[in-house]
Amino acid sequence: MTLTTIIDNVAKWAQESICNGLKLKLPNDERNDNGFPGETVTPTAFPMFVPAKDRLPPNVAAPIPSLCVQFKEGKDQLVDGKRTVKLRISLATWSPGEHGTEIVVPEPDPTKPGGNRYHRRTGEDLAAYTRNMEGWRGVMNFADRALEAIESAEFIAGLRLVKEGDGLSYGSYTQEGQIWDFYPYWFLWIDVMLECGVVHKTPDAYQNLL
Repeated sequence: MTLTTIIDNVAKWAQESICNGLKLKLPNDERNDNGFPGETVTPTAFPMFVPAKDRLPPNVAAPIPSLCVQFKEGKDQLVDGKRTVKLRISLATWSPGEHGTEIVVPEPDPTKPGGNRYHRRTGEDLAAYTRNMEGWRGVMNFADRALEAIESAEFIAGLRLVKEGDGLSYGSYTQEGQIWDFYPYWFLWIDVMLECGVVHKTPDAYQNLL
């Protein structure tokens, strides 16, 4: 299986198994005040690179929220006929705060003296909006969904998920030891190792010797 086929197929798998059915906030960099109306879309899975706004496919609303399948490194074991590739799944979300039913409201719990219970906003409160730094929770939830889909699979797009060894690695993007702070954009990565067979074509120069 060629490298381009692997990347394309894993991106398609990620769209179907991770992104579809999920709704995340659509960026609106012009509005983040108290009257900001929240809008959600299904994140898009891209192969290798996330395109700029002026190069998006016609059915994609924005570069973010998104998942990007990127090639890190590979290894061909020629004797065993095995190819292993390490891919990085990059997750990106946007959230300047909490909207409507995302906001959990505490209230005194009569069954627990001094304690609270929580409910999500309803009715007119659905339009409520609180600007804060809690947007990182969205990308973490996105990562949890991705990890669950990956870890429950034996094969991803026809390639065996390598579960032995160090397993999956994941984390926040950092620069000089500090987590990226691009508020209201949030990022996280997951590294996976996949394995397939490798078939080498006999060079033309040796065809007459076979």
